[in-house]
Amino acid sequence: MNARLPQLEMDCMSVLWRQPAATVAEVRSALPRPLAYTTVMTVLDRMASKGVVTRHKNGRAYLYSAVLDRETARRAAVERLLANLFENDRAALVEYLARPAQRAERSHGTSAPATVRSRKLRRAEKAAEKPSFAPSHIDESLL
Repeated sequence: MNARLPQLEMDCMSVLWRQPAATVAEVRSALPRPLAYTTVMTVLDRMASKGVVTRHKNGRAYLYSAVLDRETARRAAVERLLANLFENDRAALVEYLARPAQRAERSHGTSAPATVRSRKLRRAEKAAEKPSFAPSHIDESLL
C-alpha cells in the first residue's frame, strides 16, 4: 500500500477517518471545497486501486472505507519531509520546529511587524510624493 497521497486524496482520507464508511456523495459534501461528483468518484476509485480505501456495494452505491490509518499516513509524510528537507536528521527537524519565531525571521529577512511597518511607510511616502491636484485641472482664467 502506498501512503504517499496527493492533497485531494488526503482530503478524502480525512473524511473517511471521521466516517467509517461513506458514499461518494457523503465524501463530496464533507470536503473543504466544492468538487464535481464525478471527480470525487474518480479519486475514490483511484484510491481503491492503490489499496488505501476499500469499497463495498450498498444497493446502487458504493461505500468507501479507509484502509490506510492516520498514523501510517503521518509517519510516511514525516519520513518524506525528513528525507527531502532535513537529510534524514531528526534532530534538525526537532530544532526547526522548536524555534517558530526564528524561522519566520530567517525566511522573510525581517520580523512580520517590521515588514508591515515598512509597507505602510512606503505607502505614506508615495502618497506624499503625489501632488494634491493635477495641473491639467487649473483654470487659467483664474490666474
